[in-house]
Amino acid sequence: MSEYENFGLMLQHSVQAIQHGHSFAMQVFNIKKELANKTKEAVGLQKIISKAEAKMKTLTDQADAAKKAQDEAEEKADAAEAIAKVLAAEKKEAEAKMVEAQKELQDALVTKEAEIKAADEKAYAEGAANDEDEVSKGASSQKTTSEVPITERSIDQTLQEIDVELEAEKVAEKSSQLSSGDKTQAATNVE
Repeated sequence: MSEYENFGLMLQHSVQAIQHGHSFAMQVFNIKKELANKTKEAVGLQKIISKAEAKMKTLTDQADAAKKAQDEAEEKADAAEAIAKVLAAEKKEAEAKMVEAQKELQDALVTKEAEIKAADEKAYAEGAANDEDEVSKGASSQKTTSEVPITERSIDQTLQEIDVELEAEKVAEKSSQLSSGDKTQAATNVE
């Protein structure tokens, strides 16, 4: 092999080496360019992911707040229902006490009416007896024999009527106190 051939081969090898170097340099350039594009894509995707995570957190917070509000509303509804049940029971109890007080008042009125009737009959009997005594003795007073029993009877009857009214007022007052006591207690329980 001659020097020229050697030189030609060397030159050819050098050209091939330069071509390979250039090829590698172009590959590196393309890889760097592609890497830059991929980096930009990754940054864009990272921003999208961050926004999505922020939206998810907002939605989660809103869901938690809604759940908390719902739980509080249910608790308030349960409390209101319990209060309504207590008030209904207290109302029923107050109505029962009112019925009992009215029954006691009615019984007291019946008893007083019987007492008045008995007292009237007794006064009438005594008046009739007094009339007979005065007729037989010949009364000398200004009052006639028929006025005395009527006067005594109307005083007794008036006193008995007053007793009945007082008893009725006591029973009504007791009933009123029971009702107002229940209402006051119910209002205190509600507070």
